[in-house]
Amino acid sequence: MKKQKRRKEKGITLVALIVTIIVLIILAGVILNIVLDNDGIINKTKEGTEKYKNAQKDEQELLGEIGGYIEYAGKTAPIPEGYTKSQITTEDDVAEGLVIYEMPEGATVTWTNEEDSNGKNQSTITIGANTTNLQETVNQYVWIPVDDINSMVMCKSNTGDSICNLVYDANVNKLTCTTHPKTATELVGRLYITTSTHTTEDDNLIYFYAMDFTERDQTYNTSSYHEPNTVSSDANNNITIDQLKSDFTAMAKSVAKNGGFYISRYEIGENGESKKGQQILTAASWNGTNYLGANMWYGLYNKIRNIDANKQMIWGCQYDQIIRFIGTEAQRGHSDRNLTTSPALSGQNELDKMKNIYDLEGNQYEWTAEANSTNRRANRGTNHSDPYNGYFYSACGRGRNDPTAVYSDFSSRATLYL
Repeated sequence: MKKQKRRKEKGITLVALIVTIIVLIILAGVILNIVLDNDGIINKTKEGTEKYKNAQKDEQELLGEIGGYIEYAGKTAPIPEGYTKSQITTEDDVAEGLVIYEMPEGATVTWTNEEDSNGKNQSTITIGANTTNLQETVNQYVWIPVDDINSMVMCKSNTGDSICNLVYDANVNKLTCTTHPKTATELVGRLYITTSTHTTEDDNLIYFYAMDFTERDQTYNTSSYHEPNTVSSDANNNITIDQLKSDFTAMAKSVAKNGGFYISRYEIGENGESKKGQQILTAASWNGTNYLGANMWYGLYNKIRNIDANKQMIWGCQYDQIIRFIGTEAQRGHSDRNLTTSPALSGQNELDKMKNIYDLEGNQYEWTAEANSTNRRANRGTNHSDPYNGYFYSACGRGRNDPTAVYSDFSSRATLYL
């Protein structure tokens, strides 16, 4: 009796085992179907991951953290590869001066609107193990919109009786005048020469300048302000007319294509950089210490010019567009801005800032690539000696000087085009 009972128990166990195995096989099939099917967990996870990555990318593009553009007033401002749009609330709007920051590979930024007691923004950048102030570490540029290339560039035949009309063809990357076939691609700067008046306030002379940006009757006159052109000292310093024309045309086509250009936020420092708190690169050293020397206009020009990186010394017609963008504020002097009366590091005066561009009104005169007569080039703005002597000129002030002189109070700016 006991043996029969044991056989019966063994039979029941075997059936249960078989049933269990069958159930497990069925469940395994169901699970595999859920996991591996086109609508299964793995594919859904992959899709979710991809959507998340795309969402991140879209957000980064929106914030300018990778190459892209920003939309404004029905237009776009391109963000060059290797740069990011500022996320500081006073720097992220084109109308108020859109700022971009150069971003080294692997760098991370902690953005903030907080400032110290001197008004210096406290955003930081971390590169490797080092964390430093963002504005003092990387190059910064400000976008200058140019709605109509004809407000900045003309062809060589423009006169009061025959106004040229430039048209950009993106298919062949060509900027051509439709009015003057013979000089259709001989591009030159449309320069706005100022008329000035002045008044006296508290024993200071305040100068006002009028610039008429509706004017279209300029002529290319080599006896006055004009560009591009060589001057007499260029030949001994390896500057040719072909190089100047080529650089100018490349810049003009880029502005026509993109609707603007970038200007260095500060007067340039070593190697043509644009950072806050730099020693300024001038045409000569300052007392042999503290201020970097670059050997005349030519040294500044060569420090800035980097065609592979789309950088040039600023042209006069570009400087005019900065004044146009800023408006009347840049066309008068100001005695209430605590302008430095001795050379200063870049960007030290928060009062001398217009549309997020520093030191347009003070610190150093700024060389341009614009020519004047046969032996001089044009400079813009004012320098520290003017407020020291009670003279307050505007940012648009224009002068002319010998490019072979070693001025310690002449610097310049870089333009970044695309």
